[in-house]
Amino acid sequence: MNINLRFFTAVFYILLLTACQPSEPTKEMHQQQLFAFGTLIDISIVSDDASQAQLAINEISSEFDRLHIQWHPWKEGDLGQANQRFSSSETFTSTPSIIKLIKDSQHLSEKSNGLFNPAIGQLIKLWQFDQIENEDYQFKIPAPEQIQSLLAQNPEMQDIVFDKDQLSSNNSAVSLDFGAFAKGVAIEKMMSVLKKHRIDNALINAGGDLKVLGSKNGKAWKIGIKNPANADNPSEKAIIAAIELKDNEALFTSGNYERFFEYGGKRYHHILDPRTGFPAVGTQSVTILTEDAALADAASTALFIAGPELWQEIAKEMNVQYVMLITDDDKIYLTQSMAERIELFTEIKPIIVK
Repeated sequence: MNINLRFFTAVFYILLLTACQPSEPTKEMHQQQLFAFGTLIDISIVSDDASQAQLAINEISSEFDRLHIQWHPWKEGDLGQANQRFSSSETFTSTPSIIKLIKDSQHLSEKSNGLFNPAIGQLIKLWQFDQIENEDYQFKIPAPEQIQSLLAQNPEMQDIVFDKDQLSSNNSAVSLDFGAFAKGVAIEKMMSVLKKHRIDNALINAGGDLKVLGSKNGKAWKIGIKNPANADNPSEKAIIAAIELKDNEALFTSGNYERFFEYGGKRYHHILDPRTGFPAVGTQSVTILTEDAALADAASTALFIAGPELWQEIAKEMNVQYVMLITDDDKIYLTQSMAERIELFTEIKPIIVK
């Protein structure tokens, strides 16, 4: 069986503005790139204090490294240990960080009608998308009986019960994987680091999911959004839209081109529908704009899974107002709020909904 493997990160393009320069003195851009949470992370700080910018960058880098270990679902960090205890139906204590991740995820999962469901870690591991960068790995579809067995056990966030500082689950199939949430939470934490170092103008971009502070030398951070239809050929109409971000805004996208493998002539992407156990269908990408990066992360996944029929309902439940959804048949849906902010670079007429 011939298996083709490709890997694309959900790239946003930070557009360089060529308008007239601001009258105030131009501050220096300090940048650094690191790898964590399975993606490249770009830190950009605009400041005339190089030493202060570097201190902030160093702390952010260390914090990403720490969270990458502690929040990894299968390694020996805090989350990995919690998953081991869930599998044996133990009652145990965990760290404040893990407890907050769980409680926040329970709330968001309920708001999304279970479409955002970090409890399906066993299902995610079954598909082996963590092997995407391993060129020697031979991908195949999991056996149907394995998928059905996990679906029958129906792991949900609400299966986790708290008794003061103790937590447990009677469902041994619960295994937490915060891949659809951790980047957003981590970016929010990094905003606090920036503010602690008195950084007012910055951007943190984790594989295309990003949040900004302030501006870029008096100009808004202008972000280009990747065209999912041309993900295989980024040289052709690579950007489908652009948007200027205001202070403290986050922009997140979930796309079917981010992580995937091809098997039997069909593409299988990494965004799994907890109702079917298979990659979600009907959507190419969902872009969310909001001030809360953690909410944007979870909502982009939930709305992607919800698809053309249910996304509006889930968006209202999760209280997200700025949404762009692109369907498998290239229809573009925009909320009214997003339509007023976004600049489209396509001849496709969007469908605007309130």
